[in-house]
Order: sequence, then C-alpha cells, then structure tokens
Amino acid sequence: PVWLKCRTAQATRSTRQAAGTLERHPIKRMTSVVDTKVAIRTYKAALKEKGADASAVERKAVVNGVSKAVKSECAPYVEDFFGCFQHRFALNSCTDATVGKMLKCQEQFSAQLLASH
Repeated sequence: PVWLKCRTAQATRSTRQAAGTLERHPIKRMTSVVDTKVAIRTYKAALKEKGADASAVERKAVVNGVSKAVKSECAPYVEDFFGCFQHRFALNSCTDATVGKMLKCQEQFSAQLLASH
C-alpha cells in the first residue's frame, strides 16, 4: 500500500538524518544559489532606482542569501574547523591549512556569487 511506502521512506529518512548521512538534495542548494543571484540583481536594480537608503530590504535578502549559500557550500570546511576548535587544535589534522581552507572557500564562493552580476 502507498501509506506503507511513505511511512517506510519517512522512517528511512529519519534514521539517515539521525545518523547524519542524509545529504541535502543538490537541487535545493542550486535553488538557493539561483535565488541569491536573483536577489543580487534585484538589489542592484533597487540601488540604481532608489539609492542606498531605500534598498535595505533588498540588501538584507542578498546578505541572507549569500550567507546561506556559503554556509551550505563550505560546510565540510566549517565542520573540520569546529572539530579542531572543540579539541583546542590539539588534533594532528588541525593545522593552519584547516582554517585557511575554510576562509578560502567562503571568500571565493561569496566573491563568485557577488561578481556574477
């Protein structure tokens, strides 16, 4: 029956979520980036039309969108960094490169988003 398939899928999803193995669907991430690019275009148009003071809502949408997109894209590097942070950088894998990779990812991805328009 259909209801059993749905419940089984939900149970599997919940189990995978609890185990931390459930990844976000790539289309969701793409939608977020696409939405952010649209927000950037909207902000730039509002900036030209209304000026800096009147485009606060659009600016907020861009900041939130870029923040969420960068968070999603750079999550593995952020997880590595916080793993090191929690262990007070005492792990062998915790080097300056751990922090550098995270910052480089955040800088490059946000620059790419903002420069694309």
